Amino acid sequence: MILLLMGVTGAGKSTIGRGLAERLGWNFIEADDFHSPANKAKMHRGEPLTDADREPWLGAIHAELLRHSNAGKSVVVGCSALKKTYRKRLTAGLEIKLVYLKGSQNLIAERLRARAGHFAGESILADQFAVLEEPSDGFVVDIANAPEVIIRKIAEQVTLEGLPADGFEKHLHSRLRLRLLPFLFLLYVVAYLDRINVGFAALQMKDQLGFSDAVYGFGAGIFFVGYFLLQVPSNMILERVGARRWIGTLMVLWGIISASMFLVHSAGSFYTLRFLLGATEAGFFPGVVFYLRAWFPPAVPAGVLALFMTAGPLSGVIGGPISGALLELESRGGLAGWQWMFLMEGIPAILLGIASWFYLVDGPEKAHWLSAEEKNWIRNKQQPPKISETPQKTEVLSSWWASADLWRLVFVDFALNTCTYGVSLWLPSALKNVSGLPNFLVGVASAVPNLLAAAIMVLVGLHSDRTDERRWHIAFSAFAGAAALFAAGNSTGVVFSVVAFGMALAASSSMAGTFWSMASATLTESSAARAIALINAIGNLGSGFGPYWIGYLRDITKSFRAGLGSVAFLMVLAGLTILTVRRGAARKS
Repeated sequence: MILLLMGVTGAGKSTIGRGLAERLGWNFIEADDFHSPANKAKMHRGEPLTDADREPWLGAIHAELLRHSNAGKSVVVGCSALKKTYRKRLTAGLEIKLVYLKGSQNLIAERLRARAGHFAGESILADQFAVLEEPSDGFVVDIANAPEVIIRKIAEQVTLEGLPADGFEKHLHSRLRLRLLPFLFLLYVVAYLDRINVGFAALQMKDQLGFSDAVYGFGAGIFFVGYFLLQVPSNMILERVGARRWIGTLMVLWGIISASMFLVHSAGSFYTLRFLLGATEAGFFPGVVFYLRAWFPPAVPAGVLALFMTAGPLSGVIGGPISGALLELESRGGLAGWQWMFLMEGIPAILLGIASWFYLVDGPEKAHWLSAEEKNWIRNKQQPPKISETPQKTEVLSSWWASADLWRLVFVDFALNTCTYGVSLWLPSALKNVSGLPNFLVGVASAVPNLLAAAIMVLVGLHSDRTDERRWHIAFSAFAGAAALFAAGNSTGVVFSVVAFGMALAASSSMAGTFWSMASATLTESSAARAIALINAIGNLGSGFGPYWIGYLRDITKSFRAGLGSVAFLMVLAGLTILTVRRGAARKS
């Protein structure tokens, strides 16, 4: 985007332009810098410039503007641009917004008399007013106001009203994504390793400690009991102390507990450490959803959440082979392979928790890398969305948790988590069962379903944003996941199993990004932190239920078929349920 500040000499183009560029975080171009020495000398002598004098000057400015435009850089340019033909020459092939700095000849003459050291003085002012063709379009600003007032007025007009959605807003969202998502993504990958590695530990730990499938599934699932109990309190603490300190503290704590898993020697110690691990991780995901909501108002786009949540399946892509390789350290240094795995994979969380204190900021207002106008835009866009087209149904109620739509969302989250975590936990064992591959190759094979899930969930999230539709994207993903689970449960070949598990993970993962965008859009600012935590807390009981239920039915039937089939039925119910959520609960933007 190019913002052209025009007006006669002395109108304040340089002062206003530099201040405006600094406020917007754009570049500033001073048109006077492109005058030839001959032109400057002529104006210094009080001789007006002719059209022939101005032609090469206008050409040089236009070339510079083209260079910035082609590089994708937004600029403020201060240029007299007195005639319509001059403005046409400057703007050829470019998207330019015009601002006319208007003032009386007497006022400007006064200012020129006080200005020293500039080649253009009061002597050429009369000619400039004679040549001036005032624009019929653009934004007109009275220069009688103080510079800071003029800068604020222009900035508000341009960024809050004048720029198209694919201009300032897209540029700002791109900056926010690049600044926030890579680091949060890395944190989520590390958080997910604790859920991936317990599935690989089952390949050794179960037999060495004498755990049945039901005991192991319960131990893996009890993680989510601690997760459930601490969700809402954790997000309430985050609201008070800020994301930077709370997320960093949680990561250090769960890194220590995760590494301590190498000390497990009985079912009781397994249950205790898994419970504590869930309790410390409880505040991370809902905290991040609430945190992102402050940066991407009024609701977090599904594409943004999908990109962030690809950390789940991609942690399987990264963690699967690493976990499989660490299991091969069996008996090194007196430790079993699964002990080495827990010990080594707990360290990154501790290091990144410390880094979070220095990298994260608690909100847009404290972000030194945002311009004042970008902060102002985010602040002005913080319009609390409604839960439905008839808002009195939910937020007017004294109890924020009394919405039927809220509990429907809770059930859908429960179902998708039952699928995601049930499949993730038992995937290594299922692949081992049908293939007989060594642990490292099981880890490599398990990366394929997770890679497929990561790719598809991003595509679904972006398509949901593009079409501005949520419910059917979630429902179709649920139905596809049910079909894939049924196929996986009846598979006897390695390739078919990998594809079927991959489609099941892709479906449940694809539901997640779009689901949280829809859920985020239903909540007003007053209830957001608590409601997001409530949905995630109860929904994540499915994360504990899935591993336990599949393990329990496997103990009884000696097969994964019954467990996967029952989860497939749950996914069908989730798809039907999301279609009953009122249309007003979907994002309207």
